[in-house]
Amino acid sequence: MQKMWRVVISIVLIMILIGIVGIAVGFLTGADTARIYQTAENNNLVNLVMRYYEWIVQVFNTYKAALLGA
Repeated sequence: MQKMWRVVISIVLIMILIGIVGIAVGFLTGADTARIYQTAENNNLVNLVMRYYEWIVQVFNTYKAALLGA
């Protein structure tokens, strides 16, 4: 089990390192942060996650009401 966690942590750290290197190279080559924000806003990922969360809560409440008869 300890070996598995060591592998998982290693993979996560490598992914973080690759992300940092990618961001650093982007800034060195003249990246425009406005494009990143615009892309994130266009994809609207935060709103998508919030809608999914609200849907899960609604389904949970429906099941709770059906099972408890409230």
